[in-house]
Amino acid sequence: MRGTPLKIFWVVLLTGLIGIAGEIILKYDIDQLASNYNRVAVGVMKDQEYSLRISAMLYRHQATLVSCLIAEDQEQLESYLKEEQELRAELKTMFQELGKRIKGSEMESLYHTVYSDYTSYLSNADIALQLCQKGSDATASYYVNNTLEEFLADVDDDIEELEHEIDEVMDEARESMDYYIQFTRITEIVCVVCIIVAVVICITYCVKSASGMERQEKDLKRAMDVQHNTLMAHVEHLMDMQDNIILGMANLIENRDGDTGEHIKRTSQYVEMLAKRAREAGMYTDILTDEYIMLLVKAAPMHDVGKISVPDRILQKPGRLTEEEFEQMKRHAPEGGRIVKEVFRDVEDEKYIELASQVAAYHHEKWDGNGYTAGLSGEEIPLSARIMALADVFDALVSKRCYKDAMSYDKAFQIIEESAGTHFDPQLTEVFLDMREEILEVLSQ
Repeated sequence: MRGTPLKIFWVVLLTGLIGIAGEIILKYDIDQLASNYNRVAVGVMKDQEYSLRISAMLYRHQATLVSCLIAEDQEQLESYLKEEQELRAELKTMFQELGKRIKGSEMESLYHTVYSDYTSYLSNADIALQLCQKGSDATASYYVNNTLEEFLADVDDDIEELEHEIDEVMDEARESMDYYIQFTRITEIVCVVCIIVAVVICITYCVKSASGMERQEKDLKRAMDVQHNTLMAHVEHLMDMQDNIILGMANLIENRDGDTGEHIKRTSQYVEMLAKRAREAGMYTDILTDEYIMLLVKAAPMHDVGKISVPDRILQKPGRLTEEEFEQMKRHAPEGGRIVKEVFRDVEDEKYIELASQVAAYHHEKWDGNGYTAGLSGEEIPLSARIMALADVFDALVSKRCYKDAMSYDKAFQIIEESAGTHFDPQLTEVFLDMREEILEVLSQ
């Protein structure tokens, strides 16, 4: 019996040491968890950013090829060719950077597939440019609109698969994190049990250990919150980048017929004002939700994206268009709807694509059915296009263009009023006319 207290002491001491060792392991695992998750999350965000930027720049490259095909003179062609070479250089740099980052046999294989399709795309782009420079515009156009479109689709599919693999890396990191969390919880339980057994001689240590564990848990939660906020900020940054690409493309197209981009800003403001005022008046309340109006305002700048297919000699012609030229001009509406669906189908929300394609394809339709090119009438015309038509026509009337002078505000409002029921939705026209003071404020800015 004399040795019993000593034995109890050694048992309690051993139990306390086990508890202390468990605490050390717990802290180490938590630190490893935060470090590994941070590293994987940052890497995934960077990989996704590169893949999204590569996809967007490929479409910019295709748009530049189209510009080369419709260039009016050698000087303009050389300018577009220079832009095309600059895009190639940027794409090469981005592929090199992405290649350095990609790890793992399966992801490296996917990367090489993407790069192979990209080089094939460039080879066919070279063929199209050679045909263009030799004057074979029709054949070059075929390459751009068919062969290159197929390669772009292949590259898009490859990038989508690569992004899927990147997401799987993130999922694996998350699963690893879950495993570590479970492991640390078990370790915590073991530690607590051991510390309770040793409470008689280690009460002070137990209190400190518990408070230390709580602090570590808070630190971990804080670190995870920081990572979450960083991820959300990155997503918002990518969305802003997409919006800027869309707005930049719209401004580039507007600049071709002499507009500085103010037309896009004003028409977007008119569209937002008209949609909200119509809803306040009890019109189309089932359609004009906050989300719908937000997407409509975002889609408004794309209403004339189809003009990219119209030659400069028509867009910039100072006089009246011939019948043949006008027929060619009218094609910009359906072409705009097609471009929106094909170019943005993999980088934008389906609801946005639907609204943007409606605005581009149908904003020249008229209420009485005499518009172009689908010949829709009345409520067959999508609400988005009817709203866009009022904003677009009014701003065109009061703006100076290469083929006309600016019209007085009074005369423009008079034409809008007289066109109710023929060109425009009569209910929307009434709301638009009631907004006269607000519209004049926009024009005075």
